[in-house]
Amino acid sequence: MKGPAFCASLTRPIRDTLSPLNWKPTATVLASFFLTTANAAELPVSVERLRTVDEVRLLTYAEARMAPPVLLRVTVVSHLDGGFDGQGVTGGLFFETLNNELPPLGEFVEVYGNVTGGFYGPYIVVDEIHQRGQRNLPRPLIFRPDFVQTGIGDNRLISIEGLMVDVEFDESNKRGKGLIVNGQTDLTIRFRNEESDFNATEIQRMIGAWVRVQGSGAPLFNDARQRIGSDIVCSSQSFIEVVNEGLTTQYVPLGDIGRWDSRRATPGLVRTIGKVTLVEGLNQIVIQSGDKGARVKTMRPHETKVGDTLEFKGLPDNDGYFVGLRYASNSLSTAEVSVNEPLKIEDSLSRENAFQLVSLSGKLIGREGRILNLESGNNLIPVTLPEKFPGESLPAEGSTINITGVKIVDADERGELRSVTIMMRSLEDLAILATPSWWTPKRYWTVMLFLAGITLLVLVWTFALNRQVSSQTTLIESQIQSNAALEERNRIARELHDTLSQGFSGVGYQLASIDNHLETDPDKARSKLAAARGMVEHSLAEARDSLTGLRIPLAAESLKFPDSMLEIMSERCQEASIELEIIPIAESTLFQLDTETAYACHRILLEALANAIRHSDASKFTVTFRESGKTWEFTVRDDGDGFDAQTPIGIGHYGLQGMKERARQIGAKLNIESSKDGTSVALILPKV
Repeated sequence: MKGPAFCASLTRPIRDTLSPLNWKPTATVLASFFLTTANAAELPVSVERLRTVDEVRLLTYAEARMAPPVLLRVTVVSHLDGGFDGQGVTGGLFFETLNNELPPLGEFVEVYGNVTGGFYGPYIVVDEIHQRGQRNLPRPLIFRPDFVQTGIGDNRLISIEGLMVDVEFDESNKRGKGLIVNGQTDLTIRFRNEESDFNATEIQRMIGAWVRVQGSGAPLFNDARQRIGSDIVCSSQSFIEVVNEGLTTQYVPLGDIGRWDSRRATPGLVRTIGKVTLVEGLNQIVIQSGDKGARVKTMRPHETKVGDTLEFKGLPDNDGYFVGLRYASNSLSTAEVSVNEPLKIEDSLSRENAFQLVSLSGKLIGREGRILNLESGNNLIPVTLPEKFPGESLPAEGSTINITGVKIVDADERGELRSVTIMMRSLEDLAILATPSWWTPKRYWTVMLFLAGITLLVLVWTFALNRQVSSQTTLIESQIQSNAALEERNRIARELHDTLSQGFSGVGYQLASIDNHLETDPDKARSKLAAARGMVEHSLAEARDSLTGLRIPLAAESLKFPDSMLEIMSERCQEASIELEIIPIAESTLFQLDTETAYACHRILLEALANAIRHSDASKFTVTFRESGKTWEFTVRDDGDGFDAQTPIGIGHYGLQGMKERARQIGAKLNIESSKDGTSVALILPKV
C-alpha cells in the first residue's frame, strides 16, 4: 500500500476519533492520534485487504484501531443514521458512509474502506461503494427476544415475534419507533428507511396484535464501552407481518385483568375502565372500580388527576402478587364508574384491600420527611404525605387523627408481604380527632429547666452588672469632678478676663487722660481720677462675685440688656476717642432674655468692643440690632486694621475663646469676619 492509500490508512484513526459515534475529550483524541500514528508507521508497506466479515469481527480492539483496509461484498439489510448494516456470508457489520448516501435496501454492494475500533466493536468506514444489483435478502435467523441481547444477531437480519404495544413516527414517516413484548422481554423497534416512507397508519393499527418483525440487531452500549442491550432496526414495511390480530376491543372488568381467557391464543392488550384514585408519578397511577383497585403504568407521561374517569388499553402486568396494566394508553371516558366509600380497616398490615381507598384512625407518633408514623391498634403504619404538603397543617405528636388514602401493598409472587403504606392525596385526607395536652412531662421538665437556667443567668448578670455599675460610677464621678474643675477654671478665666481686663483697660484710659490735664486743668484731672477709682472698685466687685463660684455674678441680676451694655460702650468709646454709632430696632421690640443669656450677650459684645479698642486702632464702632424670623442678631463692627481669624490663639489671649464659649453655652452662633477694612462680630441668638 503506497501513496494516497497508505496516507489514508494513517489518517483514518483521526477521522474515527472525531466521528460523532466516537467523540472523546481533546486530550484523549490527541493521545489516540499520536499512538495510532506511531503504530501505523510501523505497518509494512504492503497490507492485504480483509475480505470477510469474520476476519473483521475477530480483530482485537487494538488491531481494529490500526485501520486495516477491507474489500467486502455484502447485502444491505438495514438503513441507520449515518450508514447501513450489511450482511455477508459469515455475518454482518455496520458501514459508515461519510457523505450519508445509502445504497438501496437489498442491494449487493462491493465496499472499499478501513476498519475502525469504534466505541464498542469494529465497523467499517467506507471509501468507495460499487453497487452490483439487487439480490434476495439473506434468510433471517429466528430468535427469541431474550436471545437478541446476546449479540449474535448484531448487524445481521433476524426475525422475532411479540405483541406490538406502541408505535410512533415522525412527520416524514421515514423514521419511527415501536415496542414489542414477548413474555418478560421488551424490545424497541427502530424504523429507518431513507428511500421510501412507511405507512405509519397501517403499522399503528397493529398495536395489540401479535406480529413478526425482521430487522438487524443494533447493539446498545454505555460510556464504559460495555454492552447493555439491543434494539431491532426495521427498514421495510414488508418486514412486519401480523400473526394474530388479538382481542384489543374486548372490555375486561378491572378485577378480571389477568384471568384465563380461552379465546386468546397469545397474550394481548386488554381494555378496562376505572377512576383515578392516586397519581404516583408521570407514568404511574392507581385506579379503582367498585371495590377493585390496580396500578397502571402508562406508555407516555399522562396529564390525569385524581377523580378522572379513564379508559385504558394496555398489557396485563404482574407486580409481584398483584396484577395491573403496563404500557397503557388512556383517554377520558364518559362511562359511569362507581368507587366505594373509603373502607374503614382495622387490620392494616395485610394483603386485603390492596390499591383501594381506605380509612383508618390512630395516634400520630412522629414524622420523618414525608413519612408519618401512625399507631393504629398494635401496628405502626407508615403514611406517605403528598409532595408540597404544608407541614404547618400537621397536628402535634400524640394527636389522634384519621387518614384517608390508597393502600399500597408490596408482596412477592407467593403472597409474602414486603411492605404496606397508606398514600395520602391532599390535605383533605387528614382529619384531626383529638389533640394532646400541651403540658406533657417532657415539656414540663423542659420549661422548669429553662426557667432555672434563666434565673441563674439573671443572678450572674445582676452580679456582673453591679460590679460594672460600681466601676462606671467611680469613673463617672472622677470624670465629673475633673470636668467641673476644668469648667470652673474656664469660667473664672472668662470672668476675670471680662471684668478685670476690661476694667483695667478703662482705668488705663482715665490715667492717661489725667496725665494730659494734670497741669492745665487740675479740677478735670481730679474728676478723672475719681472715675478711675470707681472703675477699679467696680472691677474688684465683679471679680469678687466671680470668685465666689456663682454661675452668674451678682451684678448680672440687675443687668438691663441692652441698655447697660450700650451705656458702657458709650463710656468706653468716649474714653478711647472712638465714634460710636448705634442702629436700634423699633422701640416696641422687647428683648425677653433670661438673666444668663442676657449676661452672656452683654459680655460677648463688650469683649468685641474691647478688642477693637485695644488691637484694631479703629476710629468708629457700629452696633446693630436686628430681628429676623426666629432669631435675634446683634452685630458690632469697627473700621480698624482687622486680624486673621484663622490664626490659633496664643497663650495669654482668651478674648475670642471666651466669646465662643459663652455663645456655645447659650446655644447661639458667633460669626467673626475680619479684613484690612475692619472686623465684624455677629451674635445670632434663637428666640425662646
